[in-house]
Amino acid sequence: MELSEKIRQAKNAYSRAYRQNNPDKIREYNNRYWERKVDPVGSDVRKLSKEGSTQRQIAEKLKISLGAVNNILNDE
Repeated sequence: MELSEKIRQAKNAYSRAYRQNNPDKIREYNNRYWERKVDPVGSDVRKLSKEGSTQRQIAEKLKISLGAVNNILNDE
């Protein structure tokens, strides 16, 4: 979809203001984004662990070895 120049400028101004007013949210979003992008299995393992799943349950759910789960959690 093609935006008019006026709409594009308004959108960019809003985005800049949001980033300036919410630096912590932007930083948190970027950290979560890149963590998932670089290590999707590791982020899933850590998420399930924080939710209270055991290492064995995590390994079975994600179809990875128990040793891999252990390594991911010990690298934190």
